[in-house]
Amino acid sequence: MDELQVAWWIWMVIGLLLLVAEMMMPTDFFVFFTGVGAIVTAITTGLGLTNGLMSQSVVFVVVAGLTLVTLRGWMRRLLTRDMPDKPVDSLVGETATAMDEIPANGVGKVMLRGSPWTARNPSPIAIAKGARVRVDKVDSVTLTVSELRAVDMVEDMI
Repeated sequence: MDELQVAWWIWMVIGLLLLVAEMMMPTDFFVFFTGVGAIVTAITTGLGLTNGLMSQSVVFVVVAGLTLVTLRGWMRRLLTRDMPDKPVDSLVGETATAMDEIPANGVGKVMLRGSPWTARNPSPIAIAKGARVRVDKVDSVTLTVSELRAVDMVEDMI
């Protein structure tokens, strides 16, 4: 009976450590479902449903494998459903502020995310210093920008 409790605690500790490891360094749910397998094995061992290391190993492998195959895709979709479809570091659509006047069809500087960027103004109208601009395109380290109109700003707030 004592050996059964030790095995129960060992599986539980392993499972909890794996769940914590997933939180500390995301592995795209591979370690998470291994932890789930260990916790389910701990429960079945604690209830006396698995006797010995062989049956515990089978439960562990089957549960970890089945949950990984059946639930991983669903959990990934659930966690990313509100994510935008643009790349993570895409600056397109971001709002910046003109640091100085950007001449018509010219180049100037904008402040974006606390850093100065070179910005190109393809418009035939100059962009005033302090004006809010939207990033339309990124070409290496140069942003192509257009001045935000009041209508654009209201749409962004909605």
